[in-house]
Amino acid sequence: VTARKIAMTAMPQLVAAFHSLVGLAAVLVAAAPYLNPGAFGIVGADGEILPVRRIEMGLGVAIGAITFSGSVIAFLKLNGNMSGKPIMLPGRHIINLGTLGAILALVGLWTAAAAPEPWMFWTVTALAFLIGFLLIIPIGGADMPVVVSMLNSYSGWAAAAMGFTLQNSAMIITGALVGSS
Repeated sequence: VTARKIAMTAMPQLVAAFHSLVGLAAVLVAAAPYLNPGAFGIVGADGEILPVRRIEMGLGVAIGAITFSGSVIAFLKLNGNMSGKPIMLPGRHIINLGTLGAILALVGLWTAAAAPEPWMFWTVTALAFLIGFLLIIPIGGADMPVVVSMLNSYSGWAAAAMGFTLQNSAMIITGALVGSS
């Protein structure tokens, strides 16, 4: 459906749209085992999600959410639905570093917790959606093809992280190849 709505001359927009879908898929794939870990065989003897799986899920959901929201902004800028001019927020570097630090700290806290709370996973997800938006809005439209290339890499790493959670070698290999390209 997306490909049919976008002209072939708008290839960067099409690629950005596809990356947004890959990012959203990674978020949903991370949410599924989080919501039903027993069905995915990722629980320990204590009934909690194994710590290594929490790291994979945390990385997968964070990279996927960043890819989704960043790709949506890239698409909107490239398609002319949003100004191509950089939108500079005051203190954006501090906000971005703080948000990234909070994501990493929450993934660490969620991984280390004996009985992790649901708000930890969902807050990581929300903050990752936010930082994807914040990272891309200050970039001008002329630089969007480079951003789309970077987001392509992110979509691969999100897929690879989710491949580890799902114990799917094809996802790991394909994601790593896309991510490293």
